[in-house]
Formats: sequence, C-alpha cells, structure tokens
Amino acid sequence: MKNQKINKESVQKSFVKSIETYRKHAIVQEAIASRLVNELLNIKKDNFKRVLEIGCGPAVLTEKFFRHFQVAEYFANDIVEEYKEVIQSIDTSIQFYGGDIESLSLPKNLDLVISSSTFQWFSDLKLFLDKIYDALLPQSLLVFSSFGPDNYREIRDVEGKGLNYLSFGKHERLLSDKFEIIWSDRETITRYFANPLGVLRHMKQTGVNGIPGKAWTKSDLKRFEDDYSDLFGTELGVPLTYQPIYFIAKPKK
Repeated sequence: MKNQKINKESVQKSFVKSIETYRKHAIVQEAIASRLVNELLNIKKDNFKRVLEIGCGPAVLTEKFFRHFQVAEYFANDIVEEYKEVIQSIDTSIQFYGGDIESLSLPKNLDLVISSSTFQWFSDLKLFLDKIYDALLPQSLLVFSSFGPDNYREIRDVEGKGLNYLSFGKHERLLSDKFEIIWSDRETITRYFANPLGVLRHMKQTGVNGIPGKAWTKSDLKRFEDDYSDLFGTELGVPLTYQPIYFIAKPKK
C-alpha cells in the first residue's frame, strides 16, 4: 500500500482557523458522530474504563459520547492544542492528549478507541491500526468513521487532485489482519450550495483544505467557478459529495 504524504502542519493550521466556525457549519460531521455513538449503543450499553478519542476537534463526538456513557479515564487527542479548553468544558476529568497521534505513544490498556472523521488524514493507516491493536485490551472496541473515494469527488473532478481516500474494501482488508469487524456501513451525503465559492467557503469553515497546496489567484477562482458550474450546476445549486464509511471492530486477542 502506497502511503500518502500529508502535510500535518498545513492540516493543523487549517483547523485552527476554523475553531470559531466549525460547529456551526460541520453539519455532516455532526451527523456522522451521532451515527457512530448510536451504533455503539446498539452494541454496548454499559460504561467504559479507559477510552481514547482520536481527532476530538471541538468536542463534536466527545459531547455525544458523554451524554450516553460514563468513563473512568478519557483521553482526547487532537493535533490542535487550542481545543483543550473546549474539550475539558465537556468534563473536567478529560485528559487532553495533544499532538500528531501517528507520532505519539498511545495510552495502554484501553477498552475503547473511538474516532470520527479523522483517519483519512493519516499517512500510514496500516501502521497505526497495529498501534491501536497493541493498546487495546481483549474484549475492547475500535469505533471509527472515515471517508471513501467519492468524498469531495466534485473537487477532484474540477481540480484533478485531492486527498487520497481509501476505499471501503481497503479499510476492510487493513482491519482484517488484527481485527474482527462487528458492524460496518457506508453512505453518500450530498449538500448543495448557491455557487462554487460557497463550496470553498464551507470547506474553509470546517477546517478542510480539499485541494492540498493550492494557492488561489483570481484567475484560478474564476476558472474553478466556471468549471464547477458547467460540470455540476443544477436547479438546487452546486453539490458537494460526502462519502462517510463506518466501522466497529474488536481486536483478535
């Protein structure tokens, strides 16, 4: 598997810029986090002892988790250190675990690792799944969502590049080595915007740079608007596609 080169510094800066706007505009991410928690409730209704959340952001998933579960120790990780206060406002016992999780040692003896809309940013998902496996206890759970290849497909069609999203089947194969999949699903969600600039604005407000390394000029924006409208314009406006994929798995221990 060819690993993708992610500029983590650029990712971190983009999300810092969206701290004030993310919760208002990340409607799809909110829905994804809700579904993860609801599916977890279908499998396990009692509480957890030691939990690691990866990519907690401004507490979208954290907040929903704490509505339904109690936990002895909760570690909340994010590459954006500024989220610490937001996270601890949910529950003062939460231990913020800042930094790039691919480069950090994970807490040990976990009975749950949970993550929403984050794994697509990883440089080497296979290696990281091995790290998660080593940190989990027997009878524990890995619960996460990511995005499939059709995510932001309009951006890729217009610009010819984008994030290297792994397929649903590739996730299944990566998990199968050390995990048993208990539940999985995928879906397609389409949002419509008045114009292509509205798409770019939305992406910025949710901390996502869908076109890595792109420095926009006026002529770039004009071409983007024209091409996007020509390819995808409808009576509803212009679409932006999300393709969330979901997994709940347990380690083969």
